[in-house]
Amino acid sequence: MSEHKKRRKVEICHNCHTLLRPEDNFCPNCGQENHDLKVPIGHLLFEVVEGFTHLDTKLFNTLRSIFLYPGKITKDFLEGRRGRYIPPIRLYFLASAVFFLFLGIMADEAIEQGQNGSLNGFVDKVSTTKSKEEKENKKKLKEASQKLKAIKSSNDTNGLYEAQQDYEEIKSDIEDLKEQTNEIKKQTNGWIDFVDLDAGEILDEMNIHEDDTLRTLIKNLPETKQRQRLIAIQKQIVLDSINTEELTDVSNEMSEYFTETIGTKNQLRYTLRLHSLKNNAKIQINYFQDTIITIQGSDGNLENKAYKERLLKMSDRELDSLLSIRQKRGRDLNIMGLKPLERGFLRNVTHYELAFENDAEEAIREITHFGIGVFSVMMFILMPIVAYLLKIIYSTRTHSFFTYPFRILRYLWDWILYLIRFRKTRKYQGIPRINEGHTRYYYEHLIFSIHIHSVMFLMIVIFVGAGIFLGYWRQALTATMFGFALYFIVALKVVYRQRIMKTIFKSFILFFLYMISFFTILSITGAIKFALS
Repeated sequence: MSEHKKRRKVEICHNCHTLLRPEDNFCPNCGQENHDLKVPIGHLLFEVVEGFTHLDTKLFNTLRSIFLYPGKITKDFLEGRRGRYIPPIRLYFLASAVFFLFLGIMADEAIEQGQNGSLNGFVDKVSTTKSKEEKENKKKLKEASQKLKAIKSSNDTNGLYEAQQDYEEIKSDIEDLKEQTNEIKKQTNGWIDFVDLDAGEILDEMNIHEDDTLRTLIKNLPETKQRQRLIAIQKQIVLDSINTEELTDVSNEMSEYFTETIGTKNQLRYTLRLHSLKNNAKIQINYFQDTIITIQGSDGNLENKAYKERLLKMSDRELDSLLSIRQKRGRDLNIMGLKPLERGFLRNVTHYELAFENDAEEAIREITHFGIGVFSVMMFILMPIVAYLLKIIYSTRTHSFFTYPFRILRYLWDWILYLIRFRKTRKYQGIPRINEGHTRYYYEHLIFSIHIHSVMFLMIVIFVGAGIFLGYWRQALTATMFGFALYFIVALKVVYRQRIMKTIFKSFILFFLYMISFFTILSITGAIKFALS
């Protein structure tokens, strides 16, 4: 009644025009609420404040029961004491909204820290290596300098040239190390891709045919000479405007690979405008000195960046044709013959491959938030399944089914004792039925499942969040999971009222079945959402 006592009522129902009494909170004819919304702004503000206050009271009672009395909120709800608590579905949506918001923020923070941490670790490792090399070279430089001075002071010109050469070479090595270390430190402001660029990837982007001789020639070169040769080849194919086309959206790695320095002390740096061969085009290049070879472009099936961008623009019919070809070549798995899922899966895989090439950090962030979205959907699907598991495990009929062989033996033994006159009367009159006893309704288990998942979300947000704030998130996560396991056992004991050892045994069975269901539903939900998104 407290919800209606401050409301402004009307005398006639606006929906069905039935006469209303002052005490009617709802129309007795159509059920519409007796509440006149044509009220001053002050009255509306009062109702808003009253609603929040009412929710705050329920929220306090709910949180108090959750954290101080495991299982009490479910027990009270099932016994009809519901007015003091937030309804289960509303509680779940509130807890899950806070949890997944928390998870998203923590994921972004982890990616940011992981980026900085990996870069800092990379720099520290490289700097340490460079420092050791530099110290060794300085020691060699000192020895070479002393040797050079000794030769000069002795007026013996024998070996002077060699000593000078050693001294200049070691000095040059030290300068190169300093330059490399400084260059690495400059790169720490951006993301360092976890995949190194190799000659095969570059030839793919240049659209060189898979069976072309150039691939074998480059592969057989030492890695220190591959870059120089590829730059020389790129300079030649750029000149052929008929059989080549300029690459667009070249990655930073590719640009750096084809960047040269002219003159001393980095006076001039320039990047080639990279070109690739057109499909099936053939051109001649000077591979080495007077060696002329013919190189050929692919037939359009080489999975380079241009191919992937073209794939994303294909129609469903073109994509179905491509999938048939790829499956014949053994490149793709057949997803139960479901073409829409196959198309979506291929498009999304290609999208993320390109995303990693363009901006690995943003791609990781996108995949992480996609995973959180899958997790939220999966948990909503998992709750009714967990309720069904509870119904099976805590059903007296399930217990009756598993104990049926023992009850039959007991019944037969009673008959034997009666027939041989050890007993004057039979102890068990009727033949045992395979399903005996009563069981709880499904919705009762569903309420418990909703409450326990809500509790898990809230515990992770509060305790793990506090651990992150204090700098001990690993310990906080471990303690939270252990505490939740104990909470779960106590809640089962309170709600289902069975002996503690029996409850612990059933909790282990539930945990095992829960993990199987969790990963199964997560895999199916993730695959379907990935293919359809």
